[in-house]
Amino acid sequence: MELLGICAAMFGAGCFGGLVNALITGELHLPRLDKKARVWRPGWFGNVIVGGTAAVVFWGLYGPSAAAEIPIDGHAVKIALHISELVGGIVSGIGGSRLLTAEIDKRVLKNENDALSETKALLSDALSALSKKPSQ
Repeated sequence: MELLGICAAMFGAGCFGGLVNALITGELHLPRLDKKARVWRPGWFGNVIVGGTAAVVFWGLYGPSAAAEIPIDGHAVKIALHISELVGGIVSGIGGSRLLTAEIDKRVLKNENDALSETKALLSDALSALSKKPSQ
């Protein structure tokens, strides 16, 4: 199999992993701006793209063919793709898209925490204003 074909297969496996992560985390929707939480949610499409990219990157860095040389003279490189590498691509896709989901959740929680802190300060000011005795 040629290098480009293997990269495409790994990307496909990672995309499948990203879709699995979208199903697991409840992100099975189109990309949208969540105005209430003030974050952009990439939905299933973002999970699929990030999962595919993560699988190709991890295969290129840590796969058994990571040390293969790419000839400059245009000859095709023959590399084998094992089932374990393909399954590893699925797992890498799940993990890569999981990082995206975790980062979005972290930003949502930070925005909610900021809103709660602001509400707490306003409530404290209102209580202190109500508890003051009127001057006579």
